[in-house]
Amino acid sequence: MEKVITGMKPSEEMRWKKFYAPGAEKMLEGETPKQTLWQFMKESMLEDKDRHDAIIYFGNRISRSKIIEEVELWAKVMKNMGINPGDEITLFAPAIPESLYVLFAADMIGAITIMPNLFSANDQVQAAVCNSKVAFVFEGMEDKLTEKLMTDQFKYVVLMDVARSMRFPKKPIVGAISWVKRYKVRHRDPKYMTMNQAVKRFGNYEGELEAPLREGETSMVFASSGTTLVSKAKLIGMSDKAVIDMFRDALAFNLKSNPFCEGTTAYCYLPPFAATAFFILMLAPLYRRMTVYLDPRLSLDLFTNATLTIRPQITLVPGRLWEGFFERVEELIKQGKRPDLSFFRMPIMGGEGCTPEALEHMNTLLRECGSPIGLSSGYGMSEVFSVATVDFQPGVFDTDHGKKTISVGYPFPGVRVGVFDENGNELPYGERGEMWIKSPSMMTGYYGDEELTRATIKDGWVRSGDLSEMDEDGLVYIYGRMKQHIDTPSGEPVYMFDISNELRQDPAVKDSMGCIINGDVKNPHIVAHIITDENCEDSELDILTRLDEKMMRLLPEGIKVEGYTLHKGLFRSRLAGKLDHMYYEQLLDGYKKPKNGELKDVSFK
Repeated sequence: MEKVITGMKPSEEMRWKKFYAPGAEKMLEGETPKQTLWQFMKESMLEDKDRHDAIIYFGNRISRSKIIEEVELWAKVMKNMGINPGDEITLFAPAIPESLYVLFAADMIGAITIMPNLFSANDQVQAAVCNSKVAFVFEGMEDKLTEKLMTDQFKYVVLMDVARSMRFPKKPIVGAISWVKRYKVRHRDPKYMTMNQAVKRFGNYEGELEAPLREGETSMVFASSGTTLVSKAKLIGMSDKAVIDMFRDALAFNLKSNPFCEGTTAYCYLPPFAATAFFILMLAPLYRRMTVYLDPRLSLDLFTNATLTIRPQITLVPGRLWEGFFERVEELIKQGKRPDLSFFRMPIMGGEGCTPEALEHMNTLLRECGSPIGLSSGYGMSEVFSVATVDFQPGVFDTDHGKKTISVGYPFPGVRVGVFDENGNELPYGERGEMWIKSPSMMTGYYGDEELTRATIKDGWVRSGDLSEMDEDGLVYIYGRMKQHIDTPSGEPVYMFDISNELRQDPAVKDSMGCIINGDVKNPHIVAHIITDENCEDSELDILTRLDEKMMRLLPEGIKVEGYTLHKGLFRSRLAGKLDHMYYEQLLDGYKKPKNGELKDVSFK
């Protein structure tokens, strides 16, 4: 029987507005400027008059004037290549200055920039660029697109390298490493070229560059991580208007504590296809006359060392990278080298969270190291371009661990959030359901996939695919992805994150992950990966016996955890810092199951 919800809906009451700064709602009024993103950004850059560095890249200080000069140069190159308004180009590159130049230049001339996920499988990447005629591809990742680039579809291929915007002496050293690749370019089909060759060949265009705003049309296509409704990575169309609307929301939020403060710094190591990081760590800081430290390298050690060296006021990474960062902080404290973390204005955990206990521990270390602010957790979706929720009062949240998950804050200014059941009815406060989001910065749709767009956008709401809950103040809690479940014989879902949260309550367990694996059989199996507390003295048998008995009590009839694995340290992450679910879902042996006072080996091969 369909559930009927009555009374005032949380998304209509919007109780969270009481946490906005005075004047925030006023800033959301009026029409969005009818400009392209590039026109909008260029105005701010010109107003800065080069008082602040725009980008620092391996020690090279890049001014806002230099960005404008480079954008106009690449706009000339593209126009000479025959790219017209509405045409598609492919941008497949990490966080290097040239990525920004190419993206802005394409927006300037009215072209559509397709940005596939750098971490997707080769076939998914190649499928994403099916209509592009010109590609800008980072030479270190060219192999993922080689087969497609060699077809007649692509008229020109520009190979981008990390050294072009470096300064001496690092530039010639890095350049020498990639010399062989650049040498090979000269012996390929003439459509292949380096960036310098592209400038020499096509940089002399003398016609009109700026195209009029293509109002309501897709101007950029970002890549999702595959968390919404279906597992595959998706292409998300975004208009200039939607992106500029997110600026207005962010400026209203900025009234609260002014994290985006002129003259401060942001540290960005994430590629531009990741829409939330692109906005938070590149666009918003550049607009607010901040300096962006840009680094295309992705690793925990590099992030940790760079953060302690650069001392950025704002940075954003998933929870697992923050946990690794604070492990290093603890090591330094034990060595008598307590780091000074007083530089933070808004350290943000996004993309993937952590346990409430881990967040409390990290905030304790922040306070001990002089930080004036706690770790902010937030929730963003590429489908609404960037931020959906964020904690406006860091340090206040997550002291109550009764929900066994951290909050992701209150809805961002200009954004409405609701929790809905499977029939599309909005649920009252305190009930779990799927989070839906309504925002002026909503996507134009999944690029080239109208069926999935219709399934995801309902009556102006974007379905998140995540199970969530909202308390009576409007504080949002995210439990995990709804697709990570197995059905009981009666059809009720058992969510893997609920299993993880229950296992985590044991004093011997530092972290846990319930996981579904399939193996070579038809029926899926539930297993659990456990990270034990380093101070725990219990035996493996004692720990697993205790956990298995708890699972048998809690799980419904017909559902059980069939095997356990104990780990040390942190769970394995992907390059972008998120948990590598696919890796664990493919592990078919190495499990143990307590039985009759012994541990039995379990394999699903």
